[in-house]
Amino acid sequence: MNITILDDYFDTLRGLPCFRKLDGHAVTVWNDHVQDVDALAERLRDTEALVLIRERTQIRAPLIARLPKLRLISQRSVYPHIDVDACTAHGVILSSNQHAGTPSYAAAELTWGLVLAGMRRIPQAVQLLKQGTWQTGMGRTLRGRTLGIYGYGRIGAEVARYGAAFGMKVLVWAREASRQRARDDGWDVAPDKQAFFETCDVLSLHMRLVPDTRGIVAAQDLARMKPSALLVNTSRAGLIEPGALARALAAGRPGAAAVDVFESEPMTDPQHPLLQLPNAICTPHIGYVTEDEYETQFSDVFDQIVAYAAGKPIHVINPAVLA
Repeated sequence: MNITILDDYFDTLRGLPCFRKLDGHAVTVWNDHVQDVDALAERLRDTEALVLIRERTQIRAPLIARLPKLRLISQRSVYPHIDVDACTAHGVILSSNQHAGTPSYAAAELTWGLVLAGMRRIPQAVQLLKQGTWQTGMGRTLRGRTLGIYGYGRIGAEVARYGAAFGMKVLVWAREASRQRARDDGWDVAPDKQAFFETCDVLSLHMRLVPDTRGIVAAQDLARMKPSALLVNTSRAGLIEPGALARALAAGRPGAAAVDVFESEPMTDPQHPLLQLPNAICTPHIGYVTEDEYETQFSDVFDQIVAYAAGKPIHVINPAVLA
């Protein structure tokens, strides 16, 4: 089969052990990011199986209609960037393993790295030391402070355990079913959203971005946070009302933020508002970008291609296409 991999920014996948699963197929890997439909249609004109890395490229009806040879899209996790109905209408199988039982430990670990970096002001200290300045301020200890987990799924539950290991008080806010799971796991649940934002010393977002959660953190929520509080977002930028975080940081509530996600990615504009703020730590969506996580994820993705090639597709999101 002709297989195309999009958006492999630094040519990572070829070096993974699981890449050998594609031996015998013709594989083309693109390292840049293109969203223009004409350019993508040209790149993918002979593609039979398309590999996507998370939600980096939008695959919508106008593009799918121009790819008559496409038969399979293989990826992992959620798929808000893919027009599933258009796939079905054009006979394209979407395979995506939802990995319900395996949290992204890489994302949870980066979340905790950002918590430590934000509370201890590690990036600022490193930068100042490189400039010849020795100690300019104090950080804050985590032990005894309140860690807020907004959205209690697989990653949120893991971060809650990290917080407890550091001696923090864990407080959860989420939809009712998730709040009950948090109670069952022994964590405290906030009485309401307002109290949650007012109480937390560190507040970490752990929700999927769907229509119901877009903008779920509003400007008035951020304004309720302590001037000493840290907001961490390793989930999706769209969970926060557009522009609200930069304005809130400039106003001093919360006092700091650490984010790994942006509304438009890849984000390469050094003038982005968050990058201009001294109380914001920003990383380029590297939460899941580790050798171990990539091997786990793309073993699944390539297994889906192998299964399709054998005539037995797996993890099919749109089973109607099989008829």
